[in-house]
Amino acid sequence: MKKVWLKVPRRLCMRLNRRSTRVAAAWALGMLGIVTSLGATHGVLGRGYGSLLAVIAAGLLLMATESAPRVVEAERFVLRGDKGNTGAILGMTANGPSLSLYDQEGARRLAVGIGSSGPAFVLFDEGGHSQAWLYTRKDLTGLVIQGGNSQQRAELAASPAGTSVALFDGSGEARVRLSLQDGEPSLRLRDAAGKARAALGLEDVGPVFAFYDEHEKRRAGLAVSGEGPVLGLCDSEGKIRAGLTVNVAGPTLVLLDPEGKPLFHAPVPEEMV
Repeated sequence: MKKVWLKVPRRLCMRLNRRSTRVAAAWALGMLGIVTSLGATHGVLGRGYGSLLAVIAAGLLLMATESAPRVVEAERFVLRGDKGNTGAILGMTANGPSLSLYDQEGARRLAVGIGSSGPAFVLFDEGGHSQAWLYTRKDLTGLVIQGGNSQQRAELAASPAGTSVALFDGSGEARVRLSLQDGEPSLRLRDAAGKARAALGLEDVGPVFAFYDEHEKRRAGLAVSGEGPVLGLCDSEGKIRAGLTVNVAGPTLVLLDPEGKPLFHAPVPEEMV
């Protein structure tokens, strides 16, 4: 007996793969109906075709249950509890996607999203006010702690240039900053107006401790170099007017005029005798 082959076009299979689960399942059920009809009306030949069609129908059912993707599209999702209270909101904002979680009182307590400058993770208190947030943007990652009000009170930041820790007062002014920039550690203290008043650092020559006036002009500095300690006193323009140093030759005191010329030198250098 001559064998007859039933061919299913490849394009048809590709279209079925892209169709929904219902379409593929309905097609498969239709094939099973043909199988039953052939078996009843065409005897042996019908049963032969029926077996082949049954295999194709089973494959289509498998495609319907495993190959068809499930996609849900929306601009906003809201999860609610038994009493209708909002528990979570996932949606799009003007700057990007955002996920917010709420407590039983309806206050937002956590949010994660992507803004115009980059992703951020924010924690809120029971009043819905932000208290801490972790952020990252181009060449900068930081952690900000606000501590009970709307002003930040502490910040930890890291960039390719280095890291820093800053402490803020109640008005949001940075008063203390400890940093490591380009391999050089430093500690700076600022007044309520944000002016630098004291600094401690480690430079190439050695440790340096400096004091500044309200105009951020250096007025005094103490450093230790390879030759010994040096104390310098400056005028209102930041120019050194007095210096005291101790080296292998002994202590030396120098007084200078505004142009930097010596007015007094003790002991007197040999070249000045």
